[in-house]
Amino acid sequence: MRNSLLASMAVIALAAGCAKSEKTEPNEASKRYFDAWIQIKHPDVTPTELGVYIIDDQEGSGEQYEEQAYVYVKYTVSSLDGTITSTSYDEVAKRIGSYNKANYYGSHVWIMAEGMIAAGVQDMINGMKVGGKRTAVIPTWLMTTDRYSKPSDYLKHSSDNDNSIYTVELVGFTDDIVKSEVDSCEVFAEKYLDGLDSLSYGFYYKQLEEPADDKEFPSDTSIYINYTGRLLNGQVFDTTVEDTAKFYNIYSSSSTYEPVQITWGENWSDITMGSSDGSSSSLISGFQKTLWEMKRYEKGVGMFISPYGYGYSGSGNRIPSFAPLLFEIEIVDEP
Repeated sequence: MRNSLLASMAVIALAAGCAKSEKTEPNEASKRYFDAWIQIKHPDVTPTELGVYIIDDQEGSGEQYEEQAYVYVKYTVSSLDGTITSTSYDEVAKRIGSYNKANYYGSHVWIMAEGMIAAGVQDMINGMKVGGKRTAVIPTWLMTTDRYSKPSDYLKHSSDNDNSIYTVELVGFTDDIVKSEVDSCEVFAEKYLDGLDSLSYGFYYKQLEEPADDKEFPSDTSIYINYTGRLLNGQVFDTTVEDTAKFYNIYSSSSTYEPVQITWGENWSDITMGSSDGSSSSLISGFQKTLWEMKRYEKGVGMFISPYGYGYSGSGNRIPSFAPLLFEIEIVDEP
């Protein structure tokens, strides 16, 4: 069956190519292949003005997306042969054998701007309503993050991307991502931190156990801490406590689970973390600001928005973009 399909596509592509002139555009061969695939698999689907083929559209019941700067989505991406290349659904990851308990699964934030998202992906999301789910076939030349004035202009520029099939579920959208993060922190603080107020915009601290005294740490003092970092959904992404790592399925035999050294500074931004080889590393500012609130043997929790954390880039597969974080920290004795 597969050989028959490929043979049919080859015949269609060859027929389409016979009428061409000798001049070859950058995506001409790709377009012949893509058009042949569409003609066989989805002959009755009409493309959007840009050239995206929406093959399934389940309308949502929420607000309609127009031109907001950020969208919250769940997604699955596959190639034309059906091979799934990425997904934010844990059940899909389990089905294809790529699931990792330590990874984050759920909604992600996409920036809807040139240079940040593929033109074809942005085009397929246009007009969706919150709660809706849409599947679209996007040709390689529309997988660029560049923008051109006319749809035909995309074909004139080379592309190293693949043809892709995107399934996108629209969870929400916003023009003010920082305010959305603060709103999430406020809801979390009200529910789990006794309505804790922020100390500054987007930064919160709650004392869990009182310190031994009220003395400030002198500059260049070395202290030791245990910590556990979480997303607001409760998922642990990092910890110095072995039992915690095992309980939350992030344990690694190559990691050392013990208190880490912290070197104090003149200001919160000068605080660094030491390592076993004597070197030091910088810390995200939310972690530094949490430590700055603490005294000797204190235990507390700091919560902060992504500008104090990992911002739009996130960190690996465990921390998504624009994720508020929560760190529980305890100052302990030197191990």
